[in-house]
Amino acid sequence: MNLKQTFKKDLDTFINDGEFADYWTINGKSVKAVIDNSVVNTFEKAQIQGVFKATAVVYIRQGDLHPLPIVNSTVTINKLHYICRDVQVEQGVDILTLEQMDQ
Repeated sequence: MNLKQTFKKDLDTFINDGEFADYWTINGKSVKAVIDNSVVNTFEKAQIQGVFKATAVVYIRQGDLHPLPIVNSTVTINKLHYICRDVQVEQGVDILTLEQMDQ
């Protein structure tokens, strides 16, 4: 097995609804994705009022979500609204870093 085949096999396991992925409605499209919201969520003090910032990283098989959101655009996942802070493509996976803020 060559390196490309190994990456594809690993990706087939990672983006698999029987393993790690679930179906999510992202910007109106049903896609298989892994959403990691275990990244650090913070409570930021903004003068008198506090602001809670939640960050989620979304992993989608490359090409399953088209078009990809652009940085600073709104991304909707199952009716929740986020701001796209980063978009990367690595080894056949689209990686979105999203942020949601509540006051």
